[in-house]
Amino acid sequence: MQNKYDYACPEHQGLEKKFYYMFNNNFNPTLVSAVQEQFIQPLKAAYALTRTRQCPAESDWDWLLKGVERVLHNCRSGRDFLQSHEPFWDNPLTVSAYFNKLSSRRRLKMVEECAQILCRRVDDSRSSPLAIYKELADFDLFAGDGHYLAAPTHADKREGTAWATGHFFALNLHTQTLTLLALADQTKRKLEQDQHMLKRLSSTDLRMGAPKGRKVLWTWDLAGTDLELWDRLRHKGVYFLSRCKTNLCLAVEKTRPIADLPINQGVESDLVVSDRRGIRLREITYRDPNDNKVYVYLTSEMNLEPGMLALLYKTRWDIEKTYDETKTKLQERKSWGTSVTAKQMQAQFMAITHNLLLLVQDLHAAQGVENQAESQRRQKRLEQQEQALALKRETLPVLYRVCARFTQASFKLIRWLRTHWHHPTSLVQALLHLRALYAKL
Repeated sequence: MQNKYDYACPEHQGLEKKFYYMFNNNFNPTLVSAVQEQFIQPLKAAYALTRTRQCPAESDWDWLLKGVERVLHNCRSGRDFLQSHEPFWDNPLTVSAYFNKLSSRRRLKMVEECAQILCRRVDDSRSSPLAIYKELADFDLFAGDGHYLAAPTHADKREGTAWATGHFFALNLHTQTLTLLALADQTKRKLEQDQHMLKRLSSTDLRMGAPKGRKVLWTWDLAGTDLELWDRLRHKGVYFLSRCKTNLCLAVEKTRPIADLPINQGVESDLVVSDRRGIRLREITYRDPNDNKVYVYLTSEMNLEPGMLALLYKTRWDIEKTYDETKTKLQERKSWGTSVTAKQMQAQFMAITHNLLLLVQDLHAAQGVENQAESQRRQKRLEQQEQALALKRETLPVLYRVCARFTQASFKLIRWLRTHWHHPTSLVQALLHLRALYAKL
């Protein structure tokens, strides 16, 4: 009988053995999905450090696994999820039991703690393309934004309308990890705006666990602009960067010199401005040579190079692409439950799944399994932009090359995970399949 490690290619044999011992010493490819084991291994490590409680009906680990499984797979409802995946579970759940657990505050606290531990571990393991700039060494950098899902099926209607569920997330611009910042206020008659949410958070919340003496810079869209709030939080080491609203009445106090540095390419002005209350800010004007569009930024940070701030605002687009990942690729468009706890639970599982996707892509890249087709398309776009600028005797700004990284998981990876999630394919065979998918244009 042929041994499961008898492959013609020694490289594949070594790869299979490595993952065999790394993820499960009792691995049995006929019973366990090697792809699933690889994907959830970092979550297992985080769970081992989480405070849990024994539950004979449903262990906390099984609950974590079910949450990730539901986000990762395209299920239209809770009933659809239960019916589609229940045959693979050791302990099947009834519909009522599942939704009761979805509204369990104790389990929510467990999931939150596990999500925080996992996020810290991902942050520690990933390198940042922004690390080449020493001036950012003292900054924790985040993009913040609101994200709304359709109301759950059985939601109570207010004034004849089932209100959408709002989540506010934070994306670490260094490592691309996702964290739930807050759930939108559910008691108002209209959707909560970003400004209102920021005002009800404390400076400790917005510091995101940063130690004393470390600065935190938030990039936010126009909805997060509140100059009084910015000024108050600046004294707590929290700074903001956004686009400048056209209706702001700001007086110019002085013009700052623009250093002749590659990072400042495209910067046309750097001004110190103030409003009628005497709140001082910076107004930076940047022209993008690719399309000649002019962007005006406003920030409470007074020391970084203006081109650096333009770069950081450009990386804010990563959070929009992350939302595209959750809504378009993972199909998380509707709330799982009507309770506040269920809505928070869903958001935590969305963040956990996103962070696990980051780790599995890093692991695959270390094994030489990368999305070559997308890398080639990205390089081709850069070359086309360079050629177009060369005709105008201009060069491509540095900020287009600094953060040249994938901003979201590909459809190919997500479909591959779904295909092999319950399939007892050996890991080496599954990775060969993924490599073949990545090689196709």
